[in-house]
Amino acid sequence: MKIKDLPKIEQLIGLNAQLSQEIERTLPTIIKSLEKTKFRYTSRALLSFIPKTGYLNSAILELSASKNLYSAAILSRSIIEHNFRHLYIYVRALNDDSDDVGRRYYKTLKASEDLESFTKINNYDKAVNPTKTEWSTRGEHNKAIREVGKEFSITQTFFYLVRNNNNDKNEIVEHFKKEYLLERLIEYTNFSSGVHGGPFGELVLSNLQKEKNKFDKTLDKFASDSFELHYSTVKSTYLFSYLMDNKMKKHYDQIIAIRETK
Repeated sequence: MKIKDLPKIEQLIGLNAQLSQEIERTLPTIIKSLEKTKFRYTSRALLSFIPKTGYLNSAILELSASKNLYSAAILSRSIIEHNFRHLYIYVRALNDDSDDVGRRYYKTLKASEDLESFTKINNYDKAVNPTKTEWSTRGEHNKAIREVGKEFSITQTFFYLVRNNNNDKNEIVEHFKKEYLLERLIEYTNFSSGVHGGPFGELVLSNLQKEKNKFDKTLDKFASDSFELHYSTVKSTYLFSYLMDNKMKKHYDQIIAIRETK
């Protein structure tokens, strides 16, 4: 039986298996090529999102197949944010013709995450141990670190992508028009209730369970969107490599060919 003759979610699981095999076969060559470019940090960041979105996508496909709608919705929020961040790094690097965005991602964003964690733990500890010495995380240096952290938030990446999608080199962005970005951000916002255990997510699930047709269509949508987000992450990373090295075109074309078999 051909993939196209299978139920929707099974089709996507089959396509995902093909994509994974192609990545496993060609990614070492892509990595080696990108290591020779001036985009050392950016390349590392873009490449890192291939396995990260891959893990999320595989889990969402499995959850959709097992009709675990609530968990699929929660993970869908994460893969949307991963995709936005990846797309932002890709576009920003090409627009600026610089590795600075990758450097900020690995250096200052990491410092911002560490600072945020330390501040929260420090506050929790103070509530439990009020007489314990408190470490201050204020100051201009830490303020600057926090500002860079905001750069990679989904809100800031959304505004940047909407305003900076006309560069001819950003072929991927032409596919992700303003309407698409807005639709994804609205979905991301709506999924928040489920992530945090809120009543809206509970209500949506309860209503969908009453109508099997809508329930199944929603599962198919989660699976389809998840695969598309992971696929676009892989595709744009391979395109980035091809833009840096024409020899990588054959590997980029193979990624395109997988999607065309659907």
